[in-house]
Amino acid sequence: METEYEIRTASKYDIEQLESLFSSNLAKYFGQKRQPPLKQLFHEYQTHRLVVCKPKDPKAILAYSEFCIYPNIPVLSNDCWPQWLKCRFCVDLPITLMNTIFFNFYIYLSEYEDILRQLLMEVFYREHKVSFLVVARPPNYSPKEFEKLESIGKVYYPIAFDMFSCRNLPTIIVISRSKFMPSVSFRKALPEDNDDIVDMVDVHEPEMRQERGDFFIAELLLGTAGGNIERDQIIVTEEAGSSVDGSTGMMWLTEEVDIEELIRNFDLESLGNLVTCTPDMPHATVQFNVFTAEQRQYFNLKKNLNYLKRRGVSLRKGSEVSTYSEMDTGLLGATERLFTKFKYITDELSNSSNYLDKVPKTLNISFDMPTRKSMSKNKKYGLNNASRAFLLKNFILHPSLRLEYSYYYICAMFSAYPDRDYCVVPVSPSANNSASLWALLKFFIRVQHRPSSEMSDEVFVAHRCSINTELSIYHLAKDDIDDVIKLMSVNNQTKFSNESLNSGLDSHIQETVTHQIKIVKQISSDVLYNPMSEFSFWVIRCGHTSRENTTAVGFAILRPFSNYEAVYKQFVLPHDEDYMTFDRCELVMLRLHPYFHMWSDEVLRTVAIRSGYREIFYFQEIIGEPLPNDLAQKMMPVEPRRMRRNWFIDTQSEHCYRRSSTQVDLSKINCVMDQFYLFRHNLFPSKFIGNQNPIVIVGFSDICKAFLRLMVFGWNTPDYKYVSVNNCLPVVEITVIVDHGEIEAEYDPNVACQYCGRKEDCYLSNKNSCPFVMDTTQRLDMRNWINFVSGKVTYINRDEKFIRLDNNCKVFYDKLLLLCDTKFGLPTLGRTDETHQAYPYNYAHINGRLDKIMLYHKLEELNDCELSKKKIIIYGYTLALYECIDFMLKHNCRPENIVYVQPHKVIKPEYLNNPTNDKNLDDILVQMVSDLGIKVYESANFVRFSLYTSVNFIDRVHFKLFPSGNTLSLTCNIFINFMENYMPMSIERMLLNSDINMKNRKILVDEDYCTNDPNIYAAGKHVTFVWDSFYQYIYTSEREMAQKLIDILQLSQESYTKERKFSKPCLFHCLLPLGHMVIKITVPKRFLLGKLSNEYSQFMTSYSSSGDFFRVRLSQNLIVEEIVCVTRKLYKPLYFLEYFCGKHETLLNNMHSRWKMGLIKDFVSFFEAPWTEYLMHDRFDDMQNKNHSTLITLLQHMYFGVNGMSIGDSDFDGACKHFLELNLLKFLRKYRKEFINEFVLPEDWETEKQV
Repeated sequence: METEYEIRTASKYDIEQLESLFSSNLAKYFGQKRQPPLKQLFHEYQTHRLVVCKPKDPKAILAYSEFCIYPNIPVLSNDCWPQWLKCRFCVDLPITLMNTIFFNFYIYLSEYEDILRQLLMEVFYREHKVSFLVVARPPNYSPKEFEKLESIGKVYYPIAFDMFSCRNLPTIIVISRSKFMPSVSFRKALPEDNDDIVDMVDVHEPEMRQERGDFFIAELLLGTAGGNIERDQIIVTEEAGSSVDGSTGMMWLTEEVDIEELIRNFDLESLGNLVTCTPDMPHATVQFNVFTAEQRQYFNLKKNLNYLKRRGVSLRKGSEVSTYSEMDTGLLGATERLFTKFKYITDELSNSSNYLDKVPKTLNISFDMPTRKSMSKNKKYGLNNASRAFLLKNFILHPSLRLEYSYYYICAMFSAYPDRDYCVVPVSPSANNSASLWALLKFFIRVQHRPSSEMSDEVFVAHRCSINTELSIYHLAKDDIDDVIKLMSVNNQTKFSNESLNSGLDSHIQETVTHQIKIVKQISSDVLYNPMSEFSFWVIRCGHTSRENTTAVGFAILRPFSNYEAVYKQFVLPHDEDYMTFDRCELVMLRLHPYFHMWSDEVLRTVAIRSGYREIFYFQEIIGEPLPNDLAQKMMPVEPRRMRRNWFIDTQSEHCYRRSSTQVDLSKINCVMDQFYLFRHNLFPSKFIGNQNPIVIVGFSDICKAFLRLMVFGWNTPDYKYVSVNNCLPVVEITVIVDHGEIEAEYDPNVACQYCGRKEDCYLSNKNSCPFVMDTTQRLDMRNWINFVSGKVTYINRDEKFIRLDNNCKVFYDKLLLLCDTKFGLPTLGRTDETHQAYPYNYAHINGRLDKIMLYHKLEELNDCELSKKKIIIYGYTLALYECIDFMLKHNCRPENIVYVQPHKVIKPEYLNNPTNDKNLDDILVQMVSDLGIKVYESANFVRFSLYTSVNFIDRVHFKLFPSGNTLSLTCNIFINFMENYMPMSIERMLLNSDINMKNRKILVDEDYCTNDPNIYAAGKHVTFVWDSFYQYIYTSEREMAQKLIDILQLSQESYTKERKFSKPCLFHCLLPLGHMVIKITVPKRFLLGKLSNEYSQFMTSYSSSGDFFRVRLSQNLIVEEIVCVTRKLYKPLYFLEYFCGKHETLLNNMHSRWKMGLIKDFVSFFEAPWTEYLMHDRFDDMQNKNHSTLITLLQHMYFGVNGMSIGDSDFDGACKHFLELNLLKFLRKYRKEFINEFVLPEDWETEKQV
């Protein structure tokens, strides 16, 4: 039995061990060996760099190897080696660029010669398309170097080789997959295979054995189970030389595929509806009336109502609902018309049909008819007979086998049905599917449900040509242009059945296609007629014979990428390595037939290497007309920076923009400031990263957004150790339950108002949270990886672990997260009459972008209506309220029509740091809005509102004045509520019905944020601990809270040992009236016992000549606990201040002492000084951790002594200062090239003195 080794991808962190291997006298090798040090080892491209070690000793490297898709021959171009082989050698094999890989270098310890076979098998397992492994043997070689390879491969000699006169020539050794890899035998299962199959089933799907019994396989095969096995095939496998006795895998196939049911429930038109229609053959046609979904954008909201076809209402008190005829519409008063519009806006924007149209469609499906059959009598039979699909019922691999074996099984499936081209796999959402099944589904296409689908299963389909067809890459020729234009048109072909959409979406799509074809023609003309063109244009063809006998299935356009330094400032990327400067390319456009998306790595790798590049980047514009890339989801999404830095550069300079083209009209993108999606492929093998067990989240709060972002980008670590060896792709099993329209509103880039010039300054697009949360919807699209389901949760079945939605849909979970806290609202409906279960149509609170959009449209209608008196009441006590007032003033609301009611403020000590309120600023802001002409009522608490008798519309809002106790009743057209409320009423009722423990309308959780159900967790402002906590756990960083949840649920790629207390800053910002903006940053208090309130902290303030107000609050330990800035510089958000909150004042250049001495006149300028750049460096936290460990070591030496010597306090302080300064100097030296500003080091002073 062979020794088992661990084979993994090498990384730069293995250099020290590799240097030991390269220096060892016991090492043997072939290929070009480098001499240590090996710092530049990873500068050259290799498709696979593999190291081998023993599982129990992963740090001791026993072997190292390099494999590449081209040979390590410097004088040979990357894509010319096939011609070199065919012209120089007697090769009789179908070698192509995509089915061959070269074994360039191998070094190993001499006592481990058996490693080689396992290493070669590893490469064949990883590269399914590779059929031949080639070793280029130089003329002068030692016979023993390649002795092992000669025994497992075939040697090919040059054509000019002569044993006597010309023998000193290079040769090649070719190892064929078919001859080298162990054979896997597939056969039909026998009753005696029952025990082997059931044992495999027990590992992955134990419930199947419980449901069907211990001998269900034998009973099925013997026909005693009562089912129909005649059209089924149960196939098992046996592997030669395997350590497993008996069967190593099982797949259960059947011909029984209900085509009609699949067509009615799934959109299969792009897959030919799983039937065949051969020209010039007898065929029949069947009609199906189905529904198709047409995606609509927010701008389809109809604002002009047709009153002739709508019901009018009377809003007079005490009257009933009155229905008017078509001739009576003139009787509608202004208030009635306003109510009708408000109701329409609310119903439309809260209705799922407003975003996804259910359009009827008639399908005419033609299919081959068997001869001698009558269509009229056997129509249904004829459709099933024309089916070219078979179905996979079950698939299981033995746990000891690699998941890569799934590829061999899908090949065998199509061999079992040579007359069928489609394999269909239904996946139940409630089943715990095996890892082997998910590995198999990587080669399938997920089919979209129809809006009228009655099947809960997900359906995946694979086509025969996806598995068996070879792909070839060719340079663009003149004859290819028509094929390329056809590919552009076919991929964008969309037909609309709804005439109302045809004029809008169809024309927009046609304009997009026209623009894309225009770009393609410009590039193709430049490539064909300009020998110095910067573009590389490749045509992807199906087949590996001559070009004339292949079919164009795609194309790719590349050009050099020179904007890395600019995108680095906005995205999480490693600092620019000099050796990669000219090896990066931009993917301008790519089209590829869906059948071949599974070979994305091979396609992208081939076109890049043939063009001379090692890394691919792709810009996808959010607003505008993005150029298509069908493989964007097969590339790594690049994460925006998690914190915004101050880069000390002019962000509008030419270097910050995407490089333009003189020949092609490419869009202009500011790589530092603009919002766009960025994708990257490093030409390494793809690796899917994510959780396997399903997680369901209720709500789309800021913590939820942070959680989703951390899960999707779980591979992003400061050392980039995952992305340095793999093309990381997120595959997460997460479902988020959201309200209707919530996700559409968050991700719709076309939302804009008619008043604001810049979208970024508009209330509809502005966010109040930190950039980490904002970018989840502004610079990322989570819909690409997360499954969002619209609906309301009505019940949690804790026993069967599923939630039920209001449409009776069941969503199963392994862990359920309640991240549904809100910001504002009412604890009850605010009225004595609870017959209405919805908020009034003229009531508003702002918890998300959808609420802002609704309010905007209602304000528009209110401004345009003919009412003589218009009143808007806004109530609450928070900074966000003043942003809403500013929004109304900017959007044509007159100040005299606005009434601000502020609740009674109780003066009490502040122990919690809250960034959303500021009592000192509030007094100034109240006076500001009063000076603007807005009526202000202070110390008036909301009591209730009264409705019109007949409709759900507020007539008056009632408040209680303090201290008099009198009632203040105000009429209003719109009531905007900013009263803090963290738990929606519907969620509260659902939790109570589901027996989730609560206290004072908050969910009870332990310190692991687990409820009374071990599978249900909750986090946010709507939770409270079971016992008293002595640290602040609300108003904390959303990112830090999300990371704690990931650590608790053990979902992280890294093992973190985090403490329970919070330490990261929490940021809030908003616009204020009169062109101001406020940003407030706080850090949560780590200790609450024995601490004075915030009033006793140290405050520092500054006023700049430009009108900026700045306030810094220090704790008793001189830690910056709060930063507040009010500025008029709206064009320059001060998000970088987040870096300084939570730092000690001595770390901030002795800020407190400088302020007391009068040296700081303006804190904004102080924090924009060049010295602050080192605090914002990506690896600054690493230096701080090093300082922490240094201080602990010194403290231990102080207490225990060093060599019997005692260290005094003064000596200890001096030692601390010395070592901390030394760490800082090492940090600045190591990353000096990454700083914009030049930091002076001691050696610079010595150099200058010598000069």
